[in-house]
Amino acid sequence: MMRDNLRPDPPARTLRPAYMESYKEGFVEDTAGYIHSYDMAHVLMLGERGILPAETALGVLAGLREMDRLGMAECRRKAGGGNHAGEAWLTEHKGAAIGGAIGLARSSGDLSAISFRMYARHTLLELRKGLVELRAALVEFASRHVDHVLPGNTHGQHAQPITFALWAMMYNDALARDCARLGETIARANHSPAGAGIMSGTEFPIDRSRIAQLLGFDSVLTNTLDAALSHDLEMEFASTLNMLCYTLSRMAEDLFLWNTTEYDLITLPDWFIGISSMMPQKRNPDGLQDLRHLSTQAQATLTMVMGTERGPTGFPIIERRNSDRSLRQLARALGERLAILPDLLHDMEVKSARAESHANLYWASVTDLAGALVRQNRIDWRRAHGLVAGFVRDCIAKGQPPYEMSADDFNAYASRSGALKITLDEAVFTRALDARAFVSRRDTFGGPGPEAMDHAISQATSALAHERQALQALETTLAKAQENLLATVDTAVKGQRFV
Repeated sequence: MMRDNLRPDPPARTLRPAYMESYKEGFVEDTAGYIHSYDMAHVLMLGERGILPAETALGVLAGLREMDRLGMAECRRKAGGGNHAGEAWLTEHKGAAIGGAIGLARSSGDLSAISFRMYARHTLLELRKGLVELRAALVEFASRHVDHVLPGNTHGQHAQPITFALWAMMYNDALARDCARLGETIARANHSPAGAGIMSGTEFPIDRSRIAQLLGFDSVLTNTLDAALSHDLEMEFASTLNMLCYTLSRMAEDLFLWNTTEYDLITLPDWFIGISSMMPQKRNPDGLQDLRHLSTQAQATLTMVMGTERGPTGFPIIERRNSDRSLRQLARALGERLAILPDLLHDMEVKSARAESHANLYWASVTDLAGALVRQNRIDWRRAHGLVAGFVRDCIAKGQPPYEMSADDFNAYASRSGALKITLDEAVFTRALDARAFVSRRDTFGGPGPEAMDHAISQATSALAHERQALQALETTLAKAQENLLATVDTAVKGQRFV
């Protein structure tokens, strides 16, 4: 019987093993060093506890340190075996008795869980350091633009005058919350799952706390099933990065709008733009468009991570390799972009004169005109609001901008509207409509006024100094743990005994 020619040829049998092999975890640069440290900590503990014969444990540790001298990453990459590359290399170079010993009393689940937690705390720490430097750049930007007024917008319309300093400090405060979320995620990541096996631990009398201590963890995740098969950390990691990316994307959106030909409130530095291949005059905000897309990437990653973790306990295993890869790519991209944003804020030109002109052009200050009516004429706010709204509508209909109007014009409008006894003098009227004066009147805590802004900048500077100290302390703690691990291994190998 002739085969239907429309049906595709079946895949060659030789391709089938390759397809399945592709699902196995390969060498992962981001986590290889953490797995290597765990290999050492695990075997050191086994030797100290007498679970492995001293000669065998010391042989494994000597081999792992030899890998360090030869180039850990390259050794593991060439050895193959993914997370088990240490075992593969030791087996090839030191024999099966040494290589085979390293897997005692642990599982692939231990390797994946602990390496991800070590990766997460390190990566989140680096991102938090990058955020601190961005916030410092925002505070410095604010200090240069305390007196530079621009129109604030709601609903895409001019609302009230603000300052570039208030805008910058808004993002400092928003990113401070993102920093706090990163810190809380680091704290929850910094608990060791090692020793949980794949779900129920091991019959060997291991010391889970010793491994946690050697690797710089705060404590041990108690329940072995939870430690091995709960993956809320991946979801929290993705959620935290998603929120951070939304903050950064919103900042990029603001700058993108200000950079448009119609707004023209800023000029981006040459290194941050692209030039059209056809139109010589174009200065395309390529860097901002890339930053705007961060939130899209983060949302896609979060959706992937959350979708992966659906299902009964222990079912998602292979799928997680894809979502974790996406999560690492997002974290790497985010770190690269955080590194250049302080330079953008430093090099970007603010067109302060044009911005202030815009703030004075479209009636953004008339809230204070209504306030003046309340104070001087002792009428209720809603009546004052209605009078000012009618006056502004009348001026716009006649094509009369604020700078052409006077107190007499307003008083005449009030009289025509039936408010015969409501009047304003010229000085009050002029000052009420002035954007710079509007800002200076808002010196309440957290506002754009000069004194309030100086206080905010001072507080932020102090907070950043304390945060830098905390981050340095955590970084030092983790570095000392790694130094102590290596020193303990080297002492044991040199002395050929465990203390």
